[in-house]
Amino acid sequence: MNFLIVWSEMRDNSNPLFSIVVPTYNRSSDLVRCLDSLVAQTYTNFEVIVCDNASTDNTKEVIDKYKSVLDIQYIYLTTNSGGPARPRNIGASSAKGEWVCFLDSDDWYKSNKLDIISKLDLEEIDFIYHDLDIIQNGIVVNKMKSRDLSTKDPYHDLLYGSYGIPTSSVGLRKSIFIGSIGFSEKKELIGLEDYYLWIELAKAGARFKYIPQALGYYFLGSSNLSLNDNSRIDRYKYLFQAYIDAEIDEKSKKKVNATLNYHIGWIYFNRSQIKEGIRPILYAFRYGSFAIKFGTIRIITKSFLSIFK
Repeated sequence: MNFLIVWSEMRDNSNPLFSIVVPTYNRSSDLVRCLDSLVAQTYTNFEVIVCDNASTDNTKEVIDKYKSVLDIQYIYLTTNSGGPARPRNIGASSAKGEWVCFLDSDDWYKSNKLDIISKLDLEEIDFIYHDLDIIQNGIVVNKMKSRDLSTKDPYHDLLYGSYGIPTSSVGLRKSIFIGSIGFSEKKELIGLEDYYLWIELAKAGARFKYIPQALGYYFLGSSNLSLNDNSRIDRYKYLFQAYIDAEIDEKSKKKVNATLNYHIGWIYFNRSQIKEGIRPILYAFRYGSFAIKFGTIRIITKSFLSIFK
């Protein structure tokens, strides 16, 4: 199915309605900061859908306080799904807007986020994303930079490089999302369900638009999903194997496999397990794209410098 055909009807994009989907679980204090950032938006034609993954804290009471200042809907799931995929899917399916924007409850937008994306030529775009400032202990410590996928082959661009599209930066045309697989709710893809969806959307022909500036904040806290355990390695293997098998020529197979090995190597190096990580890193450097080769050099350099600290 080609998404370029799905959206054929003309709409007035002068004042598009955005639906902000916020999955949450026991983060009532973080949710206040998140919702405050939505109250502060300079563009006001949007709704908020908070999809609660069976929280046991005072999340509902927090939501109630915002009903007078936000067009906000609260959906409570009675059973925790184990990850954000199901609440995102349910929230998006309830959206009234032409565009669905995703925002994790511990992240937040800058006040001009919606204003900037509302001024884009939205008839020519299906998928909007941007950078995020990384916040730790109240200060900006780094930037989560994405890269421009508006190329002739964003599908292979995503497979040949580390994905780098934070979900809290993404806005999707609702018709595109509804016509897609959505966020996978398989336990084998927890933490990678966004990457999987981006790849599938690119394969289906979605048109990407990258805004090279930070329009929001990514909160680096202790409760983020682990990036370093063995289950994460298993999830990367599960994600990539089907795409490796789907490639026709051996060179492309190795290039996708190099991306897989890059992620595995990064996890091992980040745990200071250099012996286990060196083999996948060397494979990634030998067969990977330029971006992957550059990434492996950074990993090795960082590890080398840490020895002499």
